[in-house]
Amino acid sequence: MDQTQIYSRPPGSHFFGLLIGIDQYRSGALWNLESCVEDAKSVQRWFLKDLKVPKDHLCVLLDKDATKDSIEKCFSSHLLHNPNIQHGDAIIIYFAGHGSTIPAPVDWFHKGSVSGTAEVLCTYDFGHGGVGGISDRSLHGMLVDLSKAKGDNITVILDSCFSPLTRDRHHTRWTPSEKVLPRDLLAGLWSTASARDYPRDVGFYNTTEAYTLLAACSPGEKAIEGKEGGKFTTTLLETAREVALHNVSCAGMIKHLRSKIGGGQRPFAAGPNVKRPIFDAVPFVPDGRYFQTDLAHDPKLLRIGLGAVHGVVEGTEFSVHKHNYCGSWNPPLANVSVTHVYPTWSFAHTKSPIPIPPDGCWAQIRRWNNRGSFSLQSKKSSSAMRRPSRVSLQSLARSFLLFPKM
Repeated sequence: MDQTQIYSRPPGSHFFGLLIGIDQYRSGALWNLESCVEDAKSVQRWFLKDLKVPKDHLCVLLDKDATKDSIEKCFSSHLLHNPNIQHGDAIIIYFAGHGSTIPAPVDWFHKGSVSGTAEVLCTYDFGHGGVGGISDRSLHGMLVDLSKAKGDNITVILDSCFSPLTRDRHHTRWTPSEKVLPRDLLAGLWSTASARDYPRDVGFYNTTEAYTLLAACSPGEKAIEGKEGGKFTTTLLETAREVALHNVSCAGMIKHLRSKIGGGQRPFAAGPNVKRPIFDAVPFVPDGRYFQTDLAHDPKLLRIGLGAVHGVVEGTEFSVHKHNYCGSWNPPLANVSVTHVYPTWSFAHTKSPIPIPPDGCWAQIRRWNNRGSFSLQSKKSSSAMRRPSRVSLQSLARSFLLFPKM
């Protein structure tokens, strides 16, 4: 039987993203990268496959499509002014490419502040025709506008670095910016950002605004890549398939990443909501294929909330899991087989005790073990319903799963 998935709401339906990956730059003065495009595609696959995000909820801009103008237009149409995004929906902005630093123009910071530098995300056309990329001040302004319109469940993921390197630029996502002038930053500033005071040395790392930052490295460090992918993005995706994400905060995710990456690259998190579950747990909705299970009087005996009326018979096989959330790592704790069946519940024995969490666990059907069919007599008055109908146990179970009692 094809198992029917039932969700309290479609997983991924409240999740939207803007994903950017740039390997090839228009300006010949910039060192091209190797794996930013593939990183963005890998993040897209994670969202589509694991988190069940609809494809049209993701705007993906790669290489020549990721100009400054295109990124800002996509941000406006796909996120800021998208009527399908409700307040509190999860919004993710992912960028893999070069970062850089540029001397800040006069009056870039609030009055009375001394001069300093601005950090920038290098768009495809960075350094060409006066394009200065997307500055930290612009991005802050964009995200303030977005949080006011759509809420503060915003995560910015940057696989770049912003500290000048005097040597060993190979495999590093940073570039110098000789062709970009301070006035280019002012000319390309996000419209509403110019009206807000901007303190010195904020950069991308020191955010107090209503969004969460996950960065590939801490300030002053390098974001490393290879042909297999950016070190940060690769580890992030590996970890996402090894931990129960519905129960992990952004700060907790950073701890996992730091323990795995090493080598002088320490991922970094900032923002007022870093202790929330990642993406505020929006994509991790209950999965109706799992059924409540708990231990009976025997540590090797499980009581499962499905019985004969659902099509369960002796020998029906279940896998047992810690939770019932979509998109969150959930390997089986054990496989069990039903030994006793009652109308609405059943018992299953295990060969060894199962480490059941304090709040119980969840079972998913692996094999029904039904053979043959049975007759179902209806008392409805219509002639069609007076005739006994022969349906398989699987079909009856499907009807119960598709139309659960409310």
